[in-house]
Amino acid sequence: RLRAAIQGAYMKKVFRFFCTATSAAAILATVVSMSACNNHEHVWGDWQHDADGHWRVCTEEGCDAEDREAHSGTPCVYCGYGFKALSFGFTEGGDAAHADFAREANEWFAAQGEAEGFTYDFAGTDFSKLNDDTLENYDMVIFLNDRPSDPEQQAAFERFIKGGGAWIGFHSCAFSLVEDHDESRGYWSWYQDDFLACGNYKNNTWNPTSEPLTVETHEHFSTKNLPDVFQSAPCEWYGWEYDLLNDDDVTVLLTLNPTQEDPAGDQPDPNKQYEIWYDGKHPIAWTNKNYNMLYTNMGHNLQSYNDFEKQSETFSSEAQCRFILDAMFGLVSQ
Repeated sequence: RLRAAIQGAYMKKVFRFFCTATSAAAILATVVSMSACNNHEHVWGDWQHDADGHWRVCTEEGCDAEDREAHSGTPCVYCGYGFKALSFGFTEGGDAAHADFAREANEWFAAQGEAEGFTYDFAGTDFSKLNDDTLENYDMVIFLNDRPSDPEQQAAFERFIKGGGAWIGFHSCAFSLVEDHDESRGYWSWYQDDFLACGNYKNNTWNPTSEPLTVETHEHFSTKNLPDVFQSAPCEWYGWEYDLLNDDDVTVLLTLNPTQEDPAGDQPDPNKQYEIWYDGKHPIAWTNKNYNMLYTNMGHNLQSYNDFEKQSETFSSEAQCRFILDAMFGLVSQ
């Protein structure tokens, strides 16, 4: 739904830049800018923003040229400033580590929203808010650790996505173990097979461990500011039924690549050594080219299931946080 606005704003900008200047002041400003940077073509960095507008600077050495303007729309079609996100998940009950992640995520997203200029509303498990009237007020939906099971709510979410709405999902929101993909037993075919494109959950590592994640492409807005490899926060890593790496509709962004020397997981039980991965290329985050979405396996903190003592935080990795924020702003700017 933002595509037309983006294209229109872009063409107006191009027109303003290349058409004949309408004032001597504009001509002078252009001449000064060109002379200051030796007439080279600018290589612009990422958009930065505040409440008044957004700007970017040329990254070429010795050039101090700046492209600054007021926000265009809400959210801004250039930088995403001002977007509204509606989040779902459970903070009590269910898997204790998944609930702990949701509590941590609520604090982090709220703080980031205040600092970065977006609205974060948490609906808990009240999936009745997945309706057309409510979703009309939001640009993004977030599934922290759960998803709707009611067909009407599922249909409303699908309409939101097909209408251009943005979505980011974490960890167990993709979990499914429905045998034979039986819809009468709760299998959500569109969500698992088309949207996420992963099918059922297949396996996992244990215990939750911090692992080096490989960036598969820097061409996506979520990964352009990441190093080639970065260390994750501890997590339980999932494997999937479908081969995401060979799906033409899927762009895998991050992978886990364990080896014999550096396995993923540290399961101490000798009867569950299958929960330690010693090889393979495992998709951790991906996007579906047909939708404005991004899924990441992050979202399971390390903690004791005996006394529930918290032993890790998902948002403790600076690179991981950068990935999530860049994903959010990129999705709402599409």
